[in-house]
Amino acid sequence: MQLLNTNVAKTTEGTLTVEFHGEGNEMISVRMASDAAGGESAAILRAKEMMVQVASFGGDNLSPSVPGEGVSIDDTLAGELDDRTEVV
Repeated sequence: MQLLNTNVAKTTEGTLTVEFHGEGNEMISVRMASDAAGGESAAILRAKEMMVQVASFGGDNLSPSVPGEGVSIDDTLAGELDDRTEVV
């Protein structure tokens, strides 16, 4: 992914989100505790470090630790559409 833009946003939940925007509407979002970052530059660096750790040490376990976590948006939307479909 070719990086075009990076955004850092604080939330009211005590977290910080770093969004990496690329070509073709690609986006990687990293959420962390807001106290883990010392400013926008530090948050961006920490998010990059987290992505490297996941890529290097994440293993092959693709099972989500939290129900719904790790499920693709396509699968989530398909499930919601299936729930709304009436059988006639």
